[in-house]
Amino acid sequence: MPAVSPPPAAPAIHARLAALGGPKAVTIQRPPWPWPNEAEIQAVLATLRKAPEDIANLCSARGGGPGEALEARMKRDLGVPYAIATCGGGPALHIACMCALEAGDEAIVSPYTWGQTVSCILQAGGVPVFADIDPETLTLDPDAVAARITPRTKAIVAVHLGGIPAEMDRLAALAEKHGLCLIEDCAQAQGSRYRGRSVGSFGHFGCFSFGSTKNIAAGDAGMLVTRDRGLYERALLTGMHPNRTTHEIEDPERRRWIDSLIYTYRVNVMSAALALAQFDRLEELNAWRRANARALVERLRGVPGIRALRLPERLDPAWHSVHFVFVPEEVPGVTRSQYVQALSAEGVPIFTGYDSAIHLRPAFQEKRTHFGRGFPWSAHPRGGEIVYRAGDCPVAERRCGETGLTMLGGWSCRDIAPLLDQIGVAFRKVAAQLDQVARLDPAPAV
Repeated sequence: MPAVSPPPAAPAIHARLAALGGPKAVTIQRPPWPWPNEAEIQAVLATLRKAPEDIANLCSARGGGPGEALEARMKRDLGVPYAIATCGGGPALHIACMCALEAGDEAIVSPYTWGQTVSCILQAGGVPVFADIDPETLTLDPDAVAARITPRTKAIVAVHLGGIPAEMDRLAALAEKHGLCLIEDCAQAQGSRYRGRSVGSFGHFGCFSFGSTKNIAAGDAGMLVTRDRGLYERALLTGMHPNRTTHEIEDPERRRWIDSLIYTYRVNVMSAALALAQFDRLEELNAWRRANARALVERLRGVPGIRALRLPERLDPAWHSVHFVFVPEEVPGVTRSQYVQALSAEGVPIFTGYDSAIHLRPAFQEKRTHFGRGFPWSAHPRGGEIVYRAGDCPVAERRCGETGLTMLGGWSCRDIAPLLDQIGVAFRKVAAQLDQVARLDPAPAV
């Protein structure tokens, strides 16, 4: 495990706030991410050089090449038998939703996530049903999920937010009891573990992103994994080229449906080569993420206005971003917006997170999407009775409107103790001058 230096003993905290014209407390830049190393660059170049000999090193339509090698690595790491490399995490999730849902079916999902998690349900013709989150893990509350299950429920989409694993034991038990498809959105959680087991290996589908900010960062790429051969073949039919499905689909009935009526969701070969090479240092990078997240929490321990999440030991995040709780009673007279404004001016990479619970956004309040004509609610026998209201998910709504604080990722690659030291100084500087913070423009932070 990487060593991280202890927090500073006596930070200098009495300089004028940067928001009022004083010097910034944080002068060290965050390390860049992604930062492909020479081995990864050479892997991409080698792939290009092999293209004249084997077209699979330039196009993944038939499978094979770096895409197939990336799938093999993913299967080995997660201990699953089937994997499909895709052009992004969203496409992987869309394929999973299309396999699980028909028009008008319900899928239970968190309202506290990146919007694409929910849009994939809509794009598959499903009706999102929102269940509240646990206030400490920020992931689906299994009790809230159980209360939302109806005869039309066909799937649960569990998001491992920021790398924090959802409660997979209980969600899997609910899925099994009610015959539901359990889909894991692992876009922010490559390498996270639940009870020592990798996320993405619990549900019927695990969906991963290798996008430019993720724990594996290959520009635009993703992965869909499953343990079920039938689901694997259905997924191939949905998003892969017939040049691949023709030689991979075995079931005679499914072979009848091989066609060019597909989404072009295959992986870009260069991204696959880059992702595959980066897997060689994933454990090292995640060790730094975990160590630096712990060090950040230690530096902020006891600072008024902010506290770390209280995560049970069974959850082992490989942090994509680090989430905190704003504690207004510790900073009387200071709003969350003012608190973030003061810290941002000091150079702290902090923001309020998702400022609007998804069920309260216009698309759901007016039940209008880019499909038009009220779809997918119009495909639901009681779609007109589905209404999304303030108060439906009080924990998520309070997190969005009052208590959410998130520190941007980027502490993933090296010992950044000096930067963390300065962040700790910035927080104490702001905490020492709350009377000045309270005078800042109270407008919400963007």
